[in-house]
Amino acid sequence: MTALLDLLQNDGHPLRRVASTHGGEYAGPCPWCGGRDRFRAWATGRYWCRSCGKAGDAIQYLRDRRGLSFKEACQAIGREPGRPSGRASSPAPWTPREATTPPESWRQQARAFVDLAVKVLWSGRGRDVREWLHDERGLHDDTIREAGLGMNLSTIYAPRAAWGLPGVVREDGKPSPLWIPAGLVIPFFHGTDVHRLRIRRTDPGDGARYVAVSGSAMGPMLIETERRASAVVESELDGLLLHQEAGDLAGAVALGSVTTRPDQTTDEAIRRADSVLLALDADEAGARESWGWWRMHYPMARRWPPVFGKDPCEAWRGGLDLREWIAAGIDDEAEHGTESR
Repeated sequence: MTALLDLLQNDGHPLRRVASTHGGEYAGPCPWCGGRDRFRAWATGRYWCRSCGKAGDAIQYLRDRRGLSFKEACQAIGREPGRPSGRASSPAPWTPREATTPPESWRQQARAFVDLAVKVLWSGRGRDVREWLHDERGLHDDTIREAGLGMNLSTIYAPRAAWGLPGVVREDGKPSPLWIPAGLVIPFFHGTDVHRLRIRRTDPGDGARYVAVSGSAMGPMLIETERRASAVVESELDGLLLHQEAGDLAGAVALGSVTTRPDQTTDEAIRRADSVLLALDADEAGARESWGWWRMHYPMARRWPPVFGKDPCEAWRGGLDLREWIAAGIDDEAEHGTESR
């Protein structure tokens, strides 16, 4: 999957493959003007909306949609910045955005949905998913319950108005519903309110495995960040596993995507920590983001990639004691400080 398609899907704009032209053509609602399938993106890394005219590549998308500078956008996808328009540029300093809150009606609907999904997960119909969470993700029943994980058995198409979302009209003139796919439900709570619904799809086909339900707040998930150390990971399930195994040592910041940036709340939590371990996936993207964007904006943070696997869950399956791994990162940081970075 190209960087552009990955960005679109991580931002809650799933596209479906409609043709094989240019290595693959994908269609769906426009991130800016909505619609049904007026927006097109190609595996070549370009996009175009034939309604509002928005067009460009992954760099342009990050600048228009996330408000990044040219240099930040380049760094987010691992591209050498160079000089835009042939002129030297001085990118504006990055400032974390204010954390967003979904509408009250969205939060109410989301809470009811999560409550039902939890019941399904703990019924006989959710046995296979519970076993997968135990065996593949290392999560105990208490952790699963505390996190409010659930199971949505079938795809739901709900009226957007009932969730407090603005209407989106399809090209045939009919209202476009809110799409909630079948799969593992991973909610993000703020107090007792649900602020995000991420679904790990049961059968993603050619689409994204993880999808955020439209209207969700897209900031990172914070888990027990009032600790002297914080570990930054990509997946919420990785964050939950670290909290389970070493929550008394370090809080967890689960980004949801390697290119997600901290909001104001997350930024404040990270800067309160004495030690910040960048435990992004042990792959090219994780290393690029750790040594690039994160070290640029959080110089006190250090790269602490998982061992025995790409991410903490895979490392746990490979036999890594996650508690010892986190403790070693904190102790090494305390002993060597910035010199070890």
